[in-house]
Amino acid sequence: MEITLKGRIPSKKNQKQIIYRNGKPLIISSKKHKEWHTEQMWMVKGKGKVEEVKNIDITLYAPDKRKGDLTNKAESIMDLLVDAGIIEDDNWMIVPNVFLRFGGVDKENPRAVITINKK
Repeated sequence: MEITLKGRIPSKKNQKQIIYRNGKPLIISSKKHKEWHTEQMWMVKGKGKVEEVKNIDITLYAPDKRKGDLTNKAESIMDLLVDAGIIEDDNWMIVPNVFLRFGGVDKENPRAVITINKK
């Protein structure tokens, strides 16, 4: 299965905010990350479920030369795949191999290309 997510992929880890509930701090994803997640859920909805994953290959294309962290962006993508029901979970028992690569800068078409290979 191949999925393409358009636009800049936000890093979930670096997109946090602190809110207070009942006087206690709670760390949640930022509005920007939530908006991206909701938008992408509509894009991947109905793609089906992959039962037995051999590996997931992610290639990221950035819109500019700004430095980014591949693993943080991969975390956003993997959580999206779980939340969309495409994979059951992103633990190593379900997804034994994840391959990440930077595909370069593509100002006109920043994206992430995700290939999920079955066993």
